Amino acid sequence: MKIKKFLLSIIICICVFGFVGCNQKQKQVEEPPEEVLHPNGSGEGNDTKTPYDGSLLSGVVTAKIGLNDNTDYTIDMYNNAAVDTILGYLSEEEMRFPTYTYEEKDGYVAQNIRGTYSRDDEVEVTQIHAGELYLFSDGQLRLYFKDVANAGISATPVGYFSGVDNITELVQTAYKENRDDSWGVDVYFLIKKNSH
Repeated sequence: MKIKKFLLSIIICICVFGFVGCNQKQKQVEEPPEEVLHPNGSGEGNDTKTPYDGSLLSGVVTAKIGLNDNTDYTIDMYNNAAVDTILGYLSEEEMRFPTYTYEEKDGYVAQNIRGTYSRDDEVEVTQIHAGELYLFSDGQLRLYFKDVANAGISATPVGYFSGVDNITELVQTAYKENRDDSWGVDVYFLIKKNSH
């Protein structure tokens, strides 16, 4: 009788571990297909793809801050692998981009974004200037709307708002206007990729 109970316990354990293993395989997140990442054929294997040389992609994105400001602000992006993946998701039609994290003290808004990102272009950042965008290794994209003197972060530089002197006030105003949002969004941005 004890042997039967022991064998039954072993069989149950094997089944449980097998079931857990199957569930873990089902939860793996895979890279989206190439046509989703690069709908216009700008993905790997395209001979016209620009090499990653750290140069600046001037005015490649425009954004409106909040839902009540109709001004288009220019974003210059760095030419690196993370930016290439981000640009693959953007459209030349205006898209609503929600941020669900607003950190007044640390001076940033953030949202986790789709995609698989390497840490190849990650740097140690000590000084942050208002208007700069950084991507963290967990996929969190942050827009800093305040200067940070001793940041001490490791992140990939993505770009910055060009020629915007009052980004602190713009983001704070958009946050105040959107505090009662039923979706829990802190600040909306309306973004689009510009054709070059």
